[in-house]
Amino acid sequence: MSPFTRYLVPVVAVGVAFGLTALLEPFVSRVIFILFWPAVMITAATSGLGPAILASLLTVLLVEFWFLPPRHTFGVQPADTVTLSIFLVMAAIVSALADRRRVAEARAAAAARDNAQLAKQIEEQAMELETQLDESQAMAEELEQTTVELQERTEEADAATQFSRGILESISDPFVVQDGDWRFRFINDAAAEILASHGNRAELIGRVLWDVYPEIVGTAFEREMRRAARDRVPGTFEAFYPERGTWAELHCYPLADGGLATQWKNVTAKKKAEEARRYLDGVTELLTAPLDPEERLSDLARLVVPNFADWCAVEIVDQAGVARQVTIAHVDNRKVEFARELNRRYPSNPNATSGVPNVLRTGTPELHAEITDEMLVAGAIDAEHLHLIRELGLRSAIIVPLTVRGRTFGALTLVSAESRRRYGPDDLALAMELARRAAFAIDSARQHQQALAAQRAAEAANQAKSQFLAAMSHELRTPLNAIAGYAQLLSMGVRGPISKEQKVDLARIEQSQRHLLGLINDVLEFARIEAGRVEYHLKSLPVVTLLSELEDFVRPQLRERDLDFHCDQPTDGVVVRADPDKARQILLNLLSNAVKFTAPKGRIEVRCDQVDGRVRIRVHDTGIGIAPDRLESVFEPFVQVHRTLTEPTGGVGLGLAISRDLARAMGGDLHAESVVGAGSTFTLDLPAVARVQQT
Repeated sequence: MSPFTRYLVPVVAVGVAFGLTALLEPFVSRVIFILFWPAVMITAATSGLGPAILASLLTVLLVEFWFLPPRHTFGVQPADTVTLSIFLVMAAIVSALADRRRVAEARAAAAARDNAQLAKQIEEQAMELETQLDESQAMAEELEQTTVELQERTEEADAATQFSRGILESISDPFVVQDGDWRFRFINDAAAEILASHGNRAELIGRVLWDVYPEIVGTAFEREMRRAARDRVPGTFEAFYPERGTWAELHCYPLADGGLATQWKNVTAKKKAEEARRYLDGVTELLTAPLDPEERLSDLARLVVPNFADWCAVEIVDQAGVARQVTIAHVDNRKVEFARELNRRYPSNPNATSGVPNVLRTGTPELHAEITDEMLVAGAIDAEHLHLIRELGLRSAIIVPLTVRGRTFGALTLVSAESRRRYGPDDLALAMELARRAAFAIDSARQHQQALAAQRAAEAANQAKSQFLAAMSHELRTPLNAIAGYAQLLSMGVRGPISKEQKVDLARIEQSQRHLLGLINDVLEFARIEAGRVEYHLKSLPVVTLLSELEDFVRPQLRERDLDFHCDQPTDGVVVRADPDKARQILLNLLSNAVKFTAPKGRIEVRCDQVDGRVRIRVHDTGIGIAPDRLESVFEPFVQVHRTLTEPTGGVGLGLAISRDLARAMGGDLHAESVVGAGSTFTLDLPAVARVQQT
């Protein structure tokens, strides 16, 4: 209720009471306030204490002015004052009580309303809470189900993770995974063992690959791995890690999130074996070439640069025992000149306890896996020398001796610089094998050069001998022919009659002359063969024609020694390609030897057969035979094996040597078989000529 309305109520109530009292004055004169009490109480009940007091005051004023004498004035009698005061007090008390009741009722009503509203809200909330409770219960059941499912999925995920990790860990080769930012996300046990020098697995997870291994930035590792990640295609490549001297074969697999899975294996053993085989095959081929030894060493140095070494140098000890650098190789010719100038300005100390002088002196190889600055300082002659060798950037070195037959005559030096390669025991073993082959090849080349020099000297001496034999034979034939001529003149009696005894002597002179002339002719023929001045006229020759003439030539000797002779008569189809005179000379020489070394009553056979395009003519005798260890020596010049077996025989031992040379010059050969005491067989082997069939 507004304040205006509250205070309007007492005015209206009092006005109504006044009007009623005025009308009923005769009846209420003694209880003048009787009607005003309801007005006050109504006001107090409806409008509160203030309006009730206002109603009381208005009542007093109206009663005193209108009803109490003197009327229509505000003069109050003492007795009326008490009445009015009592009314005011009682009205105030009643108003207060009514107001308190009103307030209490209002509060109670408000409380009731609030309680009703609250009850309604509580009821609504209870209903909502019940609904929420039902929903919560359903959600709880769903959450419980979800929790169970989540737990199952978690267990499945954990199992899958463990299974996947188990698979990855079962990979014996190192295996890692990096994300799109090249951070390590997975490292298996094999990889963790290799990466341990840069931290354990927990420390490496989350770190960037290039931060862990800054030394591989710019190498094939980085290029190929970035290519696989960029192009999203798997890649396989091999890369060399010079600081460790190891090779790795990497397999890179792009991942869906932009990362990269990398598996690698150490293929150092395989690559070193391939490298060793390549270098050893190369050096073997190189060192067997017909080159000067120093040229071979220069090619060897260029062979190993730059893949096996950045620098390669070879020192050789000369005849005076002084070490001399014969070659030095590097891919940059300017550095080669720089190194040569450095070597001229600062020659090695021959008494040094390490380096090339020590290897040359002791024959013991040296491996310097890492060349430290302290080593450079120790080996430097002065400050400028130290500055110059520091500029070379030397990192690792191998020095191995060139040793053959227990003598060290040189040293091979391999140095790593720009490549940052670090040599190890395997590299030392390869360098030792290279040096061994090089030393053997150089020694062989030197021996070959010495042999060539000796051969040239022998050939010169042999040529001089041949020239001497030819000249001597020619000079001896002239007087021998004169002896034969004069002996014949004397036998014919041109110089006068001769006696019977003189004829016998002249016959002996002629026989000796013919024998000596035959020896000289053999020597001359041998000299011609050695000098390569014998001409051959090869043509198709029927063997039957060749053999049919033989017996006529040796018949007197056969009759003289009472020997049985048999010769095959092959068909006309057996034809050889040979020089007729040379073939006849060979066979006559074989028959003459057979007659000479076959005892009386013995037998000589000549047989012929054709096998696989070859014609073999065998001359067999039943003579004294030849020991097995002397069979080949009978074909050597000036050898007569039978001089030690029986009485001396004629000749100088050139017949068989000449015969074999003639046979081989015609594409054939001559060889012997023999059994001591049972005879010998000499076989002339000549190429056959295919028979042409006539239609």
